[in-house]
Amino acid sequence: MPKELRDAYLEVAPHPEDLQILFDKAVQRMRNFKDIQADTLRAITAPTLVVCGDSDVIRPEHAVEEFRLLPHARLAVLPGTDHMNVTARTSWLVPMIEAFLDAK
Repeated sequence: MPKELRDAYLEVAPHPEDLQILFDKAVQRMRNFKDIQADTLRAITAPTLVVCGDSDVIRPEHAVEEFRLLPHARLAVLPGTDHMNVTARTSWLVPMIEAFLDAK
């Protein structure tokens, strides 16, 4: 469990002993999310940038699966990165996002 998540939860939680239960349920919810059908993803024609960390709750294999379903997608798997610090990788993300937005 990421330290940032643990610390933030413990600051405000009325039942800090339930942290692991909450975390486990959140991980399972993210990993087992099935509400978007493959055909729905295939129908998205907008360019899409799929980003995950190699240590993310969302497994790289799942990100690859989504990338393959989206007809105009790019994929970025950030090394040494978990779900909580993807957005902290600005030195990697900003150039990728700029290139993605500038692509024709």
